[in-house]
Amino acid sequence: MNSNDDFPSVHASGQKSYGKDGNLDNLNSPNPRQRSQAAQELGKLKADYAVPNLITLLKEDVNTYVRSAAAEALGHIGHNAAIFPLMDALRDSCSFVRRAAAIALGQMQAKEAQGALLNALNDDNFYVRRAAINAIGKLGIPDMGAVLLPLLSTPDLRIRRTVLIALRRLNAQEAAPQMIEMLKTYLATPNQRDLPVVKTLVVALGDLHLPAATPILTDIVRGYVGARSLAAGAIGEIGGVEGGPVLVEALADKSVNLELAALKSLGRIKYRKALPAVREFLTSPDPRLRRTAALTVGNLGDATAIPTLLAMAYNDSSPLVRPAAIEALGILGDKTLIPQLLPLVDDSNAYLRAALAYTLSSLDGTTPEVQRALKKLAQDQVEHVAFAAQRALNACERKNGKRPVEAAACPEPTPKQISWLRRFLGRA
Repeated sequence: MNSNDDFPSVHASGQKSYGKDGNLDNLNSPNPRQRSQAAQELGKLKADYAVPNLITLLKEDVNTYVRSAAAEALGHIGHNAAIFPLMDALRDSCSFVRRAAAIALGQMQAKEAQGALLNALNDDNFYVRRAAINAIGKLGIPDMGAVLLPLLSTPDLRIRRTVLIALRRLNAQEAAPQMIEMLKTYLATPNQRDLPVVKTLVVALGDLHLPAATPILTDIVRGYVGARSLAAGAIGEIGGVEGGPVLVEALADKSVNLELAALKSLGRIKYRKALPAVREFLTSPDPRLRRTAALTVGNLGDATAIPTLLAMAYNDSSPLVRPAAIEALGILGDKTLIPQLLPLVDDSNAYLRAALAYTLSSLDGTTPEVQRALKKLAQDQVEHVAFAAQRALNACERKNGKRPVEAAACPEPTPKQISWLRRFLGRA
């Protein structure tokens, strides 16, 4: 949240900074649609110089859509000066504005607004109440968990789900017994209508790292269609070998998503008894399973899988399995593998080269051969490869007590790239 009390609204020349598109001017347009669009654009730009103007719109504009857009924009910008005007907006005559104000205060994590948001829990409008619950969950005030807990008994499933998300964000451990009992009730009388709440419960129990939830999550893995994969993942988040047997059972299931979740969780909980079953997935026809199995045998410390992982690194048909094999070899930590890995510096797979930088440095970044390889990768034409290699070199420098070279910022992947990767890995 921006804590600066000054607004950079004036250039050295003394002229106001309106931006190239004139959005600040458009806030005064006689057309409410234009004012609303200008507010939205300024919010996207995080234009803190526009905060005073947006506050004025929020307080005085006659059009409810413009006031809502102003509240939304102030939430995106996140300036402290907007907190109290947004709190006042929770009493606006229009529910759209009240809802937008609650959402904005949550985005800003405005702890000063906790009282106003608690009052909003009694709002006449369903969507305002829901936004207030969500905002309270984002404030990061642990005591708020006790306030939200009674709302779990509300008959509206949407409110119940929102409360669960808020309790998870607040790390409300005191909610655990009631959550577990709720999950038992849903398991006893499964209903497709309840599935969104069941899923949210499962994720919350995993994120709260509650060992007491492992037995009910085990039952979910074995019998609640639609939530089994999430339950397997939650068991991995909780940790502890108690969940190992059911995860091994899940590896024999016909659901690929469940198998993937079980493989990941077995690696997380270090359940080495699962190794015989996990190794079989290294030759699965599904590249997602091969990739996850490679990482799992690495996390389980399975040195006997090294020859298979090397073969996968060189020859697997999937462009995303090969980097995973490289990463798994790095986790296993066998320095004698370095000569067999160095030729891959010139591989055409950019994901593999990026993984190779980390693996080489983790195995032994001090040898001249590895240093030469990392320096070559640091000059790679693919930015994320060069970034990974420079980070690896910096890690080596720190180990040697030297000051590392500052790495250039790694570019964020585009939405198109993210979408493609998620589809490929089956996590869309």
